[in-house]
Amino acid sequence: MQTIIQDFRHALRVLRKTPGFTASAIAVLALGIGANTAIFTVVNAVLLRPLPYPEADRLVRVWHVPPQKSFPGVPIFPASPANYLDWKAQGQAFESIAAYRGSNFNLTGRDRPESVTVTLAEAEFFDVVGVKPELGRTYHKEEDRPGSGHVVVLSHKFWQTHFGGNAGVLGQTLILSNEKYTIVGVMPARFTLPAWGATASDLWAPTAWDAKVRAERKNHNYAVAARLKRGVPVEQAVAELATISRRLETQYPEADQGWGTTVIPLREQLVKDVRPALLLLLGAVVFVLLIACANVANLVLARTLGRRKELAIRVALGASRGQTLRHVMVETMVLSLAGGAAGLLVAHSGVKLILAFLSDQIPRATEAGLDLPVLGFTLGAR
Repeated sequence: MQTIIQDFRHALRVLRKTPGFTASAIAVLALGIGANTAIFTVVNAVLLRPLPYPEADRLVRVWHVPPQKSFPGVPIFPASPANYLDWKAQGQAFESIAAYRGSNFNLTGRDRPESVTVTLAEAEFFDVVGVKPELGRTYHKEEDRPGSGHVVVLSHKFWQTHFGGNAGVLGQTLILSNEKYTIVGVMPARFTLPAWGATASDLWAPTAWDAKVRAERKNHNYAVAARLKRGVPVEQAVAELATISRRLETQYPEADQGWGTTVIPLREQLVKDVRPALLLLLGAVVFVLLIACANVANLVLARTLGRRKELAIRVALGASRGQTLRHVMVETMVLSLAGGAAGLLVAHSGVKLILAFLSDQIPRATEAGLDLPVLGFTLGAR
C-alpha cells in the first residue's frame, strides 16, 4: 500500500508538470464518458429499471382494434363504456380491470380560479396499479356511482403546491366545476399517470357513470388498465377478449361491426416507440467513447515516447521493467479517474439538457438520475 500511495503521488506530480497534456486527456475522457453516461441514464430509466408497481409484469393496457376500413392505419383505439363493461363482466383472465380518462375541471373557491387536470377513474384502478395512498385512502366502489362520486384523491404535487403538505388536508373540500368534492387521500410522489398513457394528473375522482354512459357503445374515449391473474399469459387474455368481441359484433352489429380487441403489456406499451431510437443513440455514443479512448491512448503513447530518456535512466538506476510499467499505468489510472469524475459532471448536465427538451417525448424520462447502476456503468466505461 505504501508503494502504491507513493506511485499515485508521483503520478500527480508528473501530471501537474504537463498541464496541457493532462487537461486534454481529461477533457476528451470527460466528453466520451459523460455522453455515454447521460444516454445510459435515460436508457436505464426507460428500458431497464423495473416499473414502480408491484408485480408489474402482470400489468397491461386493453384496447379496441378499430375496423381498418373506417380507420386505416390506426392500430389501437380507446374503449367505449358499454363494451368495456362487457369485457369486465365476461372476461376471466384479469384479476382487476378499470377504465379511466383525463378531464379538465375549474377549481374555484381558493385564491384564484384555475384549470386542473382530473383523472376520472373507476375505484378498481387503484387495485390494478397496486399503489397505496401516502395519506388517507382511495375511494370505494360505493362512491363510484351517480350522486355519490363527490370524493377526490390528490396527487402528491398538488398536495404540496396547494396545501403545503399539510397532513390535515383530509376531509377538506374542493370546488370543482361548481361541485363540492371531499378530499379522502393523497397519492405518493412516485405515482404518476404518464406511465398509463395519460397526462400528469392533479386529482383523481370517480367516473360515476349513469345509465346513459354505461349503455354507450359508439363513443370510444376511455383508456383501460388491467392486472392479469397470476399465471395467465397475455396471449390467453387476447384470445378471451377476441371471443367476447365476436359475440358483441353479433349482438350489436351497428356499433361493434369490425371492432376487435388487443392486450399490450404495460412496459411494451411504454417503450415500443422509443426503444429503437434509444438503443441506436446508445450505440452511437459508445463509438464516441471508443474514439475518445483511442485519442487518449495516442496522447499517452506520444507522451511516453517523449519520455524515453527518463525511462532509460530509471532502468539504468535499477528500476525493473515492471516498476517502470507500473508508474505509467498508475499515471493512466489517475487520468481515467479524473476523466470519470469530470464525466459525471458532464453527464449530470447532459441529463438535465435531455429532460429539458425531450421529457414530454420519452416515457419515464423524469425518473432518470445518477443511481448505482449508472455509477457502475460509469466505472466500467472509465
